[in-house]
Amino acid sequence: MLKLPIDWQGPYTPEQVVAELNDGGLDPGYDGKDYGLYQIYGKHILCGPDALLYVGKATEQTFSRRLRHHQSSWLADEESVRVYVGRVHVPKRHTARDNWATWTADVLLAERVLIYKYSPHYNSSSIAGPPDLDGHDKVELLHRGQRNRLNCRDVAPDDWS
Repeated sequence: MLKLPIDWQGPYTPEQVVAELNDGGLDPGYDGKDYGLYQIYGKHILCGPDALLYVGKATEQTFSRRLRHHQSSWLADEESVRVYVGRVHVPKRHTARDNWATWTADVLLAERVLIYKYSPHYNSSSIAGPPDLDGHDKVELLHRGQRNRLNCRDVAPDDWS
């Protein structure tokens, strides 16, 4: 079983994320701290306030750059928006040895698991069917810190039945 701890922080406003979460690290490793997963919550017409609207990843750009993109497309029209950012790091597994390729793959896998399980209102991919677990029998996501509405622990595929 692949175990991935995710340390969540927030809530932030989108403006705070854009202004503050931009530590990209140094070229070429991009080993800064402001990469990982994020959750966007806001008001939804069917689910009311504090609805999970979107789960995304920031792997090749910082949280700041990623949220700036959302602000220019759809986020500006939303009400009561709050953002939580999650950092994924397993020191023995995620290193610069492979140019962070394992870390990138693990963040993508965690994003797919979260989208499939929680079905955020504005995500359109990874919802229709169970995601490929990249050769792992099980994937356990351990949510620590300010996770908001996520469970403390998600186990794929056990949670899907």
